[in-house]
Amino acid sequence: RIRPIARAPRNRDTRRRSAPAVKFGTAAAAGSRPSRVPDRRPASHDDVIRVDDDASDVRRLRGNCYGCGVALQTERADVSGYVDPDEYETKRVHKQLFGMMLCARCGDLSNGAMVNAVAGQGGARMSQGLLTPSQLREQLTHIRDKKVLVVKVVDVTDFHGSFLNRVRDVVGANPILLVLTKCDLLPNGTDLALLKEWARREVEVKRRLTLAGIECVSGRKGDGVDKSVTAMFAERKGRDVYVIGSANVGKSTFIRAALKSMRELGNFGVPAKRLPTASAMPGTTLGIIPLRAFEGRGVLYDTPGVFLHHRMNSILAGEDIKRFRLGGSLVRYVPRPRCEGETSDRTDFTGLSLLWGPLIRVDIAVATPAAGLVFYGPKGVRVTVVETSSLPDPTLAQAAADRERDRRGAAL
Repeated sequence: RIRPIARAPRNRDTRRRSAPAVKFGTAAAAGSRPSRVPDRRPASHDDVIRVDDDASDVRRLRGNCYGCGVALQTERADVSGYVDPDEYETKRVHKQLFGMMLCARCGDLSNGAMVNAVAGQGGARMSQGLLTPSQLREQLTHIRDKKVLVVKVVDVTDFHGSFLNRVRDVVGANPILLVLTKCDLLPNGTDLALLKEWARREVEVKRRLTLAGIECVSGRKGDGVDKSVTAMFAERKGRDVYVIGSANVGKSTFIRAALKSMRELGNFGVPAKRLPTASAMPGTTLGIIPLRAFEGRGVLYDTPGVFLHHRMNSILAGEDIKRFRLGGSLVRYVPRPRCEGETSDRTDFTGLSLLWGPLIRVDIAVATPAAGLVFYGPKGVRVTVVETSSLPDPTLAQAAADRERDRRGAAL
């Protein structure tokens, strides 16, 4: 005999008890399941994030924000997922908790504010309501267990820095369509055909990854989006499509442009409102967002960005990213081997240092007369040439940083 198991009544307002991949995103709503395969990635940067005394999560409720995918909450207005309690209750009564509400943080991001929601971003301490980079990445682990098409978005202005090196640990054997985004930021006259050929060699020869195709796009201007949508339809073959990439590479911007292209191509069932929020703030998307973008079978998923802590936009706080305009068009600047106040060039750059705004310092120990440097960066970040001897010894600052890191690690 098989005895029926008595199930406890479900309280809709209690905290979810599922795995982090479901708790912080919409995987449960999308019909996916958390993966049982252990994560084979190396030790996480979460281990050195500073933690406040009260670093627990807020009480998350049923439902998600359609802009960032995070689970909703009604306790703290300064934490991601906050919605007005009365509005939440109204939506709960009408069973409109998933994909129908926009949290306060997404509203602020849409109006140009830089509101952080990820611990470690710009040195942010782990405090109540912040998510860790590991929690964001764990939401992607179930992709390798499904048969899907993966659209991997890479920032063309930072190809190596934004490329996920261990991408097969995330996507498994699924085919990858590589999308090089932000191509509108490249200097005028860039040969995109040569760029695609170079990217193919970098990926297939050096990294030994098999690609379903490579497309160059500008999500902001719409250039190349139609071709990428055509390639996506040709390769998906009825499967779901997951758009993945590192934080702040332009995944949500690309998805919004792709949905617009689909509507213009005649797919009038594509959603035109309640779309993922796109902003310059790393970590805008915090959960998996399902979008009914295809006729018949298949769902298009926007996903949280994987934080790569060596990238400049992960090191800087939101206000600094906005101040330096790191997402702006690239400007070419060629410094000359002379310090400020000098009227003629020196023979070479030996003994000089180049300060790229307040962000980067390049010390040149030895250089030939024919050696030169070319910088591509935001318009507001200029290069200053100074004597290396007039600057502090960088080894002392590095030693102090190492001691501080070791102290934080010992305190955890």
